[in-house]
Amino acid sequence: MTIDHDQAFKTLIRAFFREFIELFLPEQAATIDFRSIQFLDKEEFLDLPRGRRRAMDLVVQVRLKGGGRELILVHTEFESKRKAAFPRRMCEYHCQLFLRHRQPILPIALFSDDGEWRERLPDGYSLKVAGETYLAFRYHLIRLRDFDARTYLRQQNPLAFALAAKMKYSKRDVVRMKADFLRMISGSRVNAARRSLLVDFVETYTPLDAQQEHRFETIIKADKKYAEVGKMITVYEKRGRVKGRQEGMVEAKRDALLMQMRRKFRFVDAVREQRVQAIDSVKKLDALLLAVIDAQNIDDLDI
Repeated sequence: MTIDHDQAFKTLIRAFFREFIELFLPEQAATIDFRSIQFLDKEEFLDLPRGRRRAMDLVVQVRLKGGGRELILVHTEFESKRKAAFPRRMCEYHCQLFLRHRQPILPIALFSDDGEWRERLPDGYSLKVAGETYLAFRYHLIRLRDFDARTYLRQQNPLAFALAAKMKYSKRDVVRMKADFLRMISGSRVNAARRSLLVDFVETYTPLDAQQEHRFETIIKADKKYAEVGKMITVYEKRGRVKGRQEGMVEAKRDALLMQMRRKFRFVDAVREQRVQAIDSVKKLDALLLAVIDAQNIDDLDI
Protein backbone atom coordinates (compact mmCIF):
# COMPACT_ATOMS: atom_id res chain seq x y z
CA MET A 1 0.00 0.00 0.00
CA THR A 2 1.33 3.42 -0.96
CA ILE A 3 1.63 5.72 2.05
CA ASP A 4 0.38 9.29 1.75
CA HIS A 5 3.12 10.75 3.94
CA ASP A 6 1.77 14.30 3.84
CA GLN A 7 -1.67 13.19 5.00
CA ALA A 8 -0.29 10.88 7.69
CA PHE A 9 1.76 13.67 9.23
CA LYS A 10 -0.87 16.37 8.73
CA THR A 11 -3.50 14.26 10.49
CA LEU A 12 -1.21 13.48 13.43
CA ILE A 13 0.26 16.96 13.91
CA ARG A 14 -3.12 18.63 13.55
CA ALA A 15 -4.45 16.50 16.42
CA PHE A 16 -1.30 17.01 18.49
CA PHE A 17 -0.35 20.52 17.43
CA ARG A 18 0.42 21.77 20.94
CA GLU A 19 2.49 18.67 21.69
CA PHE A 20 4.38 19.13 18.42
CA ILE A 21 5.42 22.70 19.22
CA GLU A 22 6.24 21.81 22.84
CA LEU A 23 8.35 18.85 21.73
CA PHE A 24 10.57 20.59 19.18
CA LEU A 25 10.22 24.33 19.89
CA PRO A 26 9.70 24.66 23.66
CA GLU A 27 10.75 28.33 23.82
CA GLN A 28 8.21 29.30 21.18
CA ALA A 29 5.57 27.08 22.79
CA ALA A 30 5.93 29.02 26.05
CA THR A 31 4.72 32.20 24.30
CA ILE A 32 1.64 30.70 22.56
CA ASP A 33 -1.90 30.66 23.92
CA PHE A 34 -2.95 27.21 22.67
CA ARG A 35 -6.60 27.91 23.49
CA SER A 36 -6.66 30.20 20.46
CA ILE A 37 -5.76 27.64 17.78
CA GLN A 38 -7.45 28.13 14.43
CA PHE A 39 -6.52 25.90 11.49
CA LEU A 40 -6.51 27.63 8.09
CA ASP A 41 -7.30 24.71 5.80
CA LYS A 42 -7.34 26.29 2.36
CA GLU A 43 -4.07 28.19 2.21
CA GLU A 44 -2.68 27.93 -1.31
CA PHE A 45 0.13 29.66 -3.14
CA LEU A 46 0.83 30.40 -6.77
CA ASP A 47 3.75 28.31 -8.01
CA LEU A 48 5.46 30.75 -10.36
CA PRO A 49 6.35 30.93 -13.20
CA ARG A 50 4.12 28.01 -14.24
CA GLY A 51 1.09 29.40 -12.44
CA ARG A 52 -0.02 26.19 -10.73
CA ARG A 53 -1.75 26.51 -7.37
CA ARG A 54 -0.40 24.32 -4.56
CA ALA A 55 -1.82 23.79 -1.09
CA MET A 56 0.33 24.43 1.95
CA ASP A 57 0.51 21.48 4.34
CA LEU A 58 -0.55 23.08 7.63
CA VAL A 59 -1.14 26.72 8.56
CA VAL A 60 -2.34 27.57 12.07
CA GLN A 61 -3.31 30.95 13.48
CA VAL A 62 -2.68 31.45 17.20
CA ARG A 63 -2.54 34.26 19.73
CA LEU A 64 0.41 34.96 21.94
CA LYS A 65 0.15 35.00 25.72
CA GLY A 66 0.01 38.22 27.68
CA GLY A 67 -3.53 39.36 27.08
CA GLY A 68 -2.76 41.23 23.88
CA ARG A 69 -4.30 40.61 20.48
CA GLU A 70 -1.08 39.82 18.65
CA LEU A 71 -1.56 36.98 16.19
CA ILE A 72 1.01 34.78 14.53
CA LEU A 73 0.79 32.09 11.87
CA VAL A 74 2.55 28.77 12.31
CA HIS A 75 3.32 27.33 8.88
CA THR A 76 4.52 23.71 8.79
CA GLU A 77 5.54 21.67 5.75
CA PHE A 78 5.97 17.87 5.83
CA GLU A 79 8.61 16.40 3.52
CA SER A 80 9.43 12.74 2.84
CA LYS A 81 12.63 13.41 0.87
CA ARG A 82 15.43 15.94 0.63
CA LYS A 83 15.03 18.46 -2.21
CA ALA A 84 17.70 21.02 -2.99
CA ALA A 85 15.13 23.63 -3.99
CA PHE A 86 13.15 23.30 -0.77
CA PRO A 87 14.62 26.32 1.12
CA ARG A 88 13.65 28.62 -1.74
CA ARG A 89 10.15 27.13 -1.80
CA MET A 90 9.76 27.73 1.95
CA CYS A 91 10.76 31.34 1.39
CA GLU A 92 8.16 31.69 -1.37
CA TYR A 93 5.46 30.23 0.91
CA HIS A 94 6.50 32.63 3.66
CA CYS A 95 6.33 35.71 1.44
CA GLN A 96 2.93 34.83 0.03
CA LEU A 97 1.49 34.08 3.48
CA PHE A 98 2.77 37.39 4.80
CA LEU A 99 1.35 39.35 1.87
CA ARG A 100 -2.03 37.68 2.45
CA HIS A 101 -2.27 37.93 6.25
CA ARG A 102 0.19 40.67 7.25
CA GLN A 103 1.04 38.73 10.41
CA PRO A 104 4.31 37.36 11.82
CA ILE A 105 4.93 33.77 10.69
CA LEU A 106 6.74 30.92 12.45
CA PRO A 107 7.98 28.64 9.61
CA ILE A 108 8.71 24.96 10.28
CA ALA A 109 9.77 22.11 7.98
CA LEU A 110 9.50 18.53 9.24
CA PHE A 111 11.49 15.94 7.27
CA SER A 112 10.62 12.25 7.72
CA ASP A 113 12.96 10.63 5.17
CA ASP A 114 15.24 7.72 6.11
CA GLY A 115 18.08 8.45 3.69
CA GLU A 116 21.58 9.59 4.51
CA TRP A 117 22.16 13.26 3.76
CA ARG A 118 25.63 13.83 2.35
CA GLU A 119 25.11 17.52 2.93
CA ARG A 120 22.64 19.04 5.35
CA LEU A 121 19.90 21.08 3.76
CA PRO A 122 20.18 24.80 4.60
CA ASP A 123 17.64 26.09 7.13
CA GLY A 124 17.32 29.38 5.28
CA TYR A 125 17.39 31.18 1.97
CA SER A 126 19.01 34.49 1.05
CA LEU A 127 19.15 36.87 -1.90
CA LYS A 128 22.36 38.74 -2.56
CA VAL A 129 23.49 41.37 -5.02
CA ALA A 130 27.20 42.12 -5.46
CA GLY A 131 27.97 40.17 -2.32
CA GLU A 132 25.52 42.10 -0.13
CA THR A 133 22.51 40.32 1.40
CA TYR A 134 19.14 41.96 0.81
CA LEU A 135 16.91 39.14 1.97
CA ALA A 136 17.72 36.65 4.72
CA PHE A 137 14.97 34.11 5.46
CA ARG A 138 15.25 31.37 8.10
CA TYR A 139 13.00 28.49 9.08
CA HIS A 140 13.10 25.72 11.67
CA LEU A 141 14.31 22.51 10.02
CA ILE A 142 13.35 19.41 12.00
CA ARG A 143 14.62 16.10 10.64
CA LEU A 144 13.29 13.15 12.62
CA ARG A 145 16.18 10.93 11.54
CA ASP A 146 18.53 13.21 13.50
CA PHE A 147 16.95 12.26 16.83
CA ASP A 148 17.49 9.10 18.88
CA ALA A 149 14.24 7.17 19.29
CA ARG A 150 15.11 5.75 22.71
CA THR A 151 15.77 9.22 24.07
CA TYR A 152 12.34 10.38 22.95
CA LEU A 153 10.67 7.38 24.58
CA ARG A 154 11.74 8.94 27.88
CA GLN A 155 9.70 12.07 27.17
CA GLN A 156 6.39 12.86 28.85
CA ASN A 157 4.97 14.01 25.52
CA PRO A 158 2.64 11.39 23.90
CA LEU A 159 3.43 12.63 20.38
CA ALA A 160 7.07 11.64 20.91
CA PHE A 161 6.06 7.99 21.27
CA ALA A 162 4.60 7.95 17.75
CA LEU A 163 7.18 10.15 16.00
CA ALA A 164 9.93 7.97 17.50
CA ALA A 165 8.92 5.41 14.85
CA LYS A 166 10.58 7.70 12.28
CA MET A 167 13.61 8.55 14.41
CA LYS A 168 16.97 6.83 14.53
CA TYR A 169 17.25 3.26 15.80
CA SER A 170 18.64 0.00 14.45
CA LYS A 171 16.15 -1.71 12.13
CA ARG A 172 17.30 -4.99 13.69
CA ASP A 173 15.47 -3.81 16.83
CA VAL A 174 12.22 -2.88 15.07
CA VAL A 175 10.15 -5.57 16.83
CA ARG A 176 11.17 -4.54 20.35
CA MET A 177 11.03 -0.85 19.45
CA LYS A 178 7.51 -1.17 18.07
CA ALA A 179 6.44 -2.90 21.28
CA ASP A 180 7.99 -0.03 23.25
CA PHE A 181 6.34 2.64 21.10
CA LEU A 182 2.96 1.03 21.72
CA ARG A 183 3.71 0.44 25.42
CA MET A 184 4.35 4.14 25.94
CA ILE A 185 1.25 5.10 23.96
CA SER A 186 -0.89 2.71 26.01
CA GLY A 187 0.27 4.44 29.19
CA SER A 188 -0.27 7.97 27.90
CA ARG A 189 -3.13 10.11 29.16
CA VAL A 190 -4.92 10.78 25.89
CA ASN A 191 -8.46 9.94 24.87
CA ALA A 192 -9.37 6.99 22.67
CA ALA A 193 -9.60 8.98 19.43
CA ARG A 194 -6.19 10.59 19.85
CA ARG A 195 -4.63 7.30 21.01
CA SER A 196 -5.97 5.67 17.85
CA LEU A 197 -4.10 8.25 15.74
CA LEU A 198 -0.84 7.53 17.57
CA VAL A 199 -1.25 3.77 17.15
CA ASP A 200 -2.14 4.12 13.46
CA PHE A 201 0.99 6.18 12.88
CA VAL A 202 3.22 3.55 14.54
CA GLU A 203 1.51 0.78 12.56
CA THR A 204 2.07 2.69 9.32
CA TYR A 205 5.77 3.28 9.89
CA THR A 206 6.81 0.05 11.62
CA PRO A 207 5.45 -2.69 9.33
CA LEU A 208 6.50 -6.23 10.30
CA ASP A 209 6.87 -9.35 8.19
CA ALA A 210 5.35 -12.65 9.32
CA GLN A 211 8.41 -13.73 11.34
CA GLN A 212 8.69 -10.37 13.03
CA GLU A 213 4.96 -10.36 13.74
CA HIS A 214 5.32 -13.68 15.55
CA ARG A 215 8.16 -12.28 17.68
CA PHE A 216 6.08 -9.19 18.43
CA GLU A 217 3.15 -11.32 19.61
CA THR A 218 5.50 -13.39 21.78
CA ILE A 219 6.96 -10.29 23.42
CA ILE A 220 3.67 -8.63 24.34
CA LYS A 221 2.25 -11.90 25.69
CA ALA A 222 5.32 -13.03 27.65
CA ASP A 223 6.49 -9.77 29.24
CA LYS A 224 4.17 -8.24 31.85
CA LYS A 225 5.26 -4.69 31.12
CA TYR A 226 3.58 -5.04 27.70
CA ALA A 227 0.29 -6.32 29.11
CA GLU A 228 -1.54 -3.09 28.27
CA VAL A 229 -0.29 -3.25 24.69
CA GLY A 230 -2.10 -6.53 24.18
CA LYS A 231 -5.31 -4.95 25.46
CA MET A 232 -4.85 -1.90 23.29
CA ILE A 233 -4.23 -3.74 20.01
CA THR A 234 -6.95 -2.32 17.83
CA VAL A 235 -9.54 -4.13 15.72
CA TYR A 236 -7.64 -2.86 12.70
CA GLU A 237 -4.47 -4.67 13.74
CA LYS A 238 -6.27 -7.95 14.40
CA ARG A 239 -8.50 -7.87 11.34
CA GLY A 240 -5.89 -6.30 9.12
CA ARG A 241 -3.75 -9.41 9.12
CA VAL A 242 -6.67 -11.46 7.74
CA LYS A 243 -8.71 -8.97 5.73
CA GLY A 244 -6.02 -6.64 4.47
CA ARG A 245 -4.42 -3.58 5.98
CA GLN A 246 -6.64 -0.94 4.35
CA GLU A 247 -9.95 -2.62 5.17
CA GLY A 248 -8.83 -3.37 8.70
CA MET A 249 -7.77 0.26 9.18
CA VAL A 250 -11.18 1.53 8.03
CA GLU A 251 -13.02 -0.80 10.41
CA ALA A 252 -10.83 0.22 13.33
CA LYS A 253 -11.36 3.91 12.66
CA ARG A 254 -15.13 3.41 12.42
CA ASP A 255 -15.07 1.61 15.78
CA ALA A 256 -12.88 4.31 17.35
CA LEU A 257 -15.14 7.07 16.01
CA LEU A 258 -18.32 5.47 17.33
CA MET A 259 -16.72 4.76 20.70
CA GLN A 260 -15.53 8.37 20.99
CA MET A 261 -18.95 9.73 19.95
CA ARG A 262 -20.72 7.58 22.55
CA ARG A 263 -18.28 8.63 25.24
CA LYS A 264 -18.59 12.35 24.48
CA PHE A 265 -22.27 12.66 23.53
CA ARG A 266 -23.64 9.79 25.66
CA PHE A 267 -25.90 8.58 22.85
CA VAL A 268 -25.56 7.97 19.10
CA ASP A 269 -28.79 7.45 17.20
CA ALA A 270 -29.22 4.54 14.78
CA VAL A 271 -29.22 6.74 11.69
CA ARG A 272 -25.87 8.33 12.52
CA GLU A 273 -24.41 4.95 13.45
CA GLN A 274 -25.43 3.56 10.05
CA ARG A 275 -23.88 6.55 8.32
CA VAL A 276 -20.60 5.98 10.16
CA GLN A 277 -20.63 2.30 9.20
CA ALA A 278 -21.06 3.33 5.55
CA ILE A 279 -17.94 5.51 5.50
CA ASP A 280 -15.10 3.74 3.68
CA SER A 281 -12.64 6.65 3.44
CA VAL A 282 -9.72 6.72 5.88
CA LYS A 283 -9.33 10.45 5.21
CA LYS A 284 -12.98 11.13 6.07
CA LEU A 285 -12.79 9.05 9.24
CA ASP A 286 -9.59 10.82 10.31
CA ALA A 287 -11.31 14.18 9.82
CA LEU A 288 -14.28 13.08 11.92
CA LEU A 289 -12.04 11.72 14.70
CA LEU A 290 -10.45 15.16 14.88
CA ALA A 291 -13.82 16.92 14.68
CA VAL A 292 -15.16 14.98 17.68
CA ILE A 293 -12.40 16.45 19.84
CA ASP A 294 -13.61 20.02 19.24
CA ALA A 295 -17.34 19.44 18.72
CA GLN A 296 -19.71 20.93 21.30
CA ASN A 297 -22.61 18.66 20.33
CA ILE A 298 -23.23 15.81 17.93
CA ASP A 299 -24.92 18.08 15.36
CA ASP A 300 -21.57 19.79 14.80
CA LEU A 301 -20.33 16.65 13.04
CA ASP A 302 -20.76 16.27 9.28
CA ILE A 303 -22.42 12.86 9.49
